[in-house]
Formats: sequence, C-alpha cells, structure tokens
Amino acid sequence: MSNPTVPLTIRVLLVEDDPHQAQLVAERLRLAEGFELSVASNLRQFWEMLPQSNADAILMDYRLPDGTGLQALEQLQSQKVNLPVLMVTGQGDEQIAVKAMQSGATDYLVKGSNYWQDLPQRIEKAVATQRLKKALQKQHEQIRYQALLLQNMRDAVIVWDTQGKITYWNHEAERMFKIPAHLVLGKPVQEIYNRLFNPSPPFPLEDKTLPGDIDRKVTLKNEERWVSSRLAPLRDVSADNRLIGYIDVIRDVTQRKKMEEHIQNTQRQLERSSHLAAIADLAAGVAHHINNPLTTIIAEAQILLNQIPPGQPGRESVLAIEEAGWRVQKAVQQLIDFSRSPSEEQQIILINESLQKAMALIGEQIKAEGIVLETNFAKNLSPIRGNPQKMMALWVNLLILARDGVVGVPNGRIQVTSSQAEMPLVTIQDNGRVIPPQDLQEIGATNFFKTLGGRGTGIEINICLEILRQHAAELSITSDYSQGTIFRVSFLSGG
Repeated sequence: MSNPTVPLTIRVLLVEDDPHQAQLVAERLRLAEGFELSVASNLRQFWEMLPQSNADAILMDYRLPDGTGLQALEQLQSQKVNLPVLMVTGQGDEQIAVKAMQSGATDYLVKGSNYWQDLPQRIEKAVATQRLKKALQKQHEQIRYQALLLQNMRDAVIVWDTQGKITYWNHEAERMFKIPAHLVLGKPVQEIYNRLFNPSPPFPLEDKTLPGDIDRKVTLKNEERWVSSRLAPLRDVSADNRLIGYIDVIRDVTQRKKMEEHIQNTQRQLERSSHLAAIADLAAGVAHHINNPLTTIIAEAQILLNQIPPGQPGRESVLAIEEAGWRVQKAVQQLIDFSRSPSEEQQIILINESLQKAMALIGEQIKAEGIVLETNFAKNLSPIRGNPQKMMALWVNLLILARDGVVGVPNGRIQVTSSQAEMPLVTIQDNGRVIPPQDLQEIGATNFFKTLGGRGTGIEINICLEILRQHAAELSITSDYSQGTIFRVSFLSGG
C-alpha cells in the first residue's frame, strides 16, 4: 500500500456467517499484507465487537442469521459511526447494493470471479476515500469557523486579490463604511475602498512598501472619521508562499484621536498660559522700574511750577510734563493691576470704566496699526458684580480679536459701544476680515482652539468664554460682509 491517506495497517471487521467465506477473506488479506482481520458471525457479535475493534473499515455480508446488512447500516448511520462500510451481496442482488449505497455504504462487492482479486484494493480505496472525506470535512469546518470569526470581529476586514478585485468584506466593514458586501464584492478596490481614505492605501502593493499600522482619515456620509489601518500581504503557504492578495484590518479610532487632540490643545493652552504669565511678570517688573523715575519726573515738575510764576516762559512746558507724567503713571498702575494674579473677590463694576481701562492698555497699540478706534458709551449704565481684573481681561481679548481682523485692511475701524436695555450690552464691531461660518459654529466645543479666521491664537476666545461663564454673561458673534464682525456681550444679572 503506497497511498499516504491510508494507515500502514488496515483493521477490517468482517461480518460473515459462513466460516468458509470468512476463511477465504482472511487468506486473501493475509496474502495482500497490511491488513488485520476480526470476524463476527452475526449482528449481535458485530455490535459487541465494534467498540473494541478500532476498525478502519467494515466488510459486511448482506444476509445474516439475525438481520440484514441494510439494517446494520441504518443503525450505524443513526449512531453516527463514521466508518467506511463495504456491502457484500450475491449474484442478482444489485438492487440491494444500490439501496446500500443510498443508505450510506462506501462501496459494494458482488461475490463472483473477481471478488477475491479486487478485495484488498477495494478496501484500501474505501479507507482512503473515507479519510479524505474526513479531512475535507475538517477543513470545511475550519474554514467556516474562520469565516465566523472574521464576520464577528470588531474590526473591519477587507480582502482583495492581486488584480485589485475585492474578495471579502465582513459585517463590521458593512457597518463602518455603510456599504453592503454584495455591492462591493468583485469591484476594483481603488474605486470602492481606496478613495475613502486620506492618505489612500498604496496600490499596487509590494511587501517593502506596505506601511503597516497607520492612522488614516476616512469620509463616511460627509462625516470625517479616523481609523487605524493595517495592510498585510496574503500568501499561500501550501504553494511556495505564492502571493494571492492583500488584507486590510481597520479599526475606528476617532475617539482616541479626539482625546489626543484635546490633550495636545490643552498642552498648548498651558504653554500659552505660562507664556502669558511670564509676560505679565515681565510687564509688572518693567512697570515698577518705570514707576520710580516717573515719580521723580512728576515731583521735579511740581517743584519747577512753584518756581515759575504764571505767564512766565516755560511754565506751559512744565505743566505739559506734569500732565504727561500723571497720564503715564495712571497707565503704569493699570498695567500693574492687570498683571496681578486675579483674585476671586467680587466687586461692583462700572462697565464704561472697565472698558476705558482696557482701552488705555491696548488702545495705543491698535492706533499704531493705523486703525481708527471709536467709542460710544451710554450714560447711567447699570453696574454689574464681578471680578474687575477678569472683566478687563475680557475686553482686552475681544479687542485683540477685533484688531487682528482689521490689521492690513484699508480704512480699518473698530467701534466700542455700550448701551442699556434691561441689562448692559457691550458691542465691539470691526470692518475687518469675515470669520468663516464653520469657525463660528464650533465656538464653545471642548476641543476648539483654532483661530477665528486668522484672528488670535485660539486661546483668546476660550478665555472670554470662561470669564463670561463666571459672570453670568453671554457672547454672540456675527460676521458678514455687510456689517462686518460684531462681538456682543450681554449681561444676565446686575450688581
């Protein structure tokens, strides 16, 4: 026996009531070599011997003293005994042989001139066929199991062949990409799949160019998502490792990317806050250094005024020096107050006065850019209760946003207005660059740290929103080509 699917020794269980026939079978198999034979003379003995026989094949006579081979075959089927059965019939029993095959027999033999000659080969063939069927069944079960695993994976799995035709698209791929499998199978991967990504997976592929794990943007129903994609070649290990296609395993990592972006934005905000704190410390130091000589200038001007009578030459110049000194000292004091770490103390705040202090800090910078700064303050505004330093920071940051929009614009203008309805309302309006609608819609999002159409760095608007939240106030922004950009701050409660 040379068939690799057949064991070296085939154990045969013969069911034969004729001792002479049983002896002939035993002698033929002994001459063929490679067989072990056990004999049962009836069905009762057969059922007793079967569990201990470890048989590889059953050679069963049709007519037996206590039943028929067909009855035994049906019982073997019901008990799920998976052994090849060769039914032996006499001349003229071909119809019985056909019934036996229909009932699950592997083969049948008709007692005749060639019966003994072909018997070993027929048994060997039956055993080989049965083993091959078992191997195929096991392989199919493994394939079904692997397919079940792929269908139930939490990752999307896409497979395409070396010609770029999609051959597999699992349930998660259907859910993730909103495309049923039957619409993509057999279609070009470049047309159906690659076009969804930015960057697109490389095609055609080579092992050395495969990027491995890579984060890609994918557009799904006009929604931008992030996925982690891992490309790998598929090779047939049973055929000299031949390339048969490619597989891409994809996982949605949008939440992870958003968290990473939020962390990065928070880090940038902390860096900017540290930078601003350092600038504030530097400003405070510079202000104190200016304050000392400034006090001397004012004092010396006052001494000179006492020595120069009215109407004398030079008195007007000394008065101008004293007035300028007091004006600079006021600005220096405001800079010192602004650079101090804000306390949580709540005070009565006069809106117009708070606006004027903010403009004293940043107004000259705005005007130095060639921008006209206009004010229109209503009288008798209701006071509010809040933190003076934070409120001044609110106006400074809004003025910075307005200034950034106007810089470089011909005839740039910023108008600051206060008015009174039920509560105070402050508007800062400019004729600068329009803020894109998308930026306006995203204001207030937890990860919004973008510039407003090139205005600011992204931190200013977040500072304003936090200050407004602490002061029971709201900010609305409109921006179009007809009216320009308007920042409206409305207070919901007073002092």
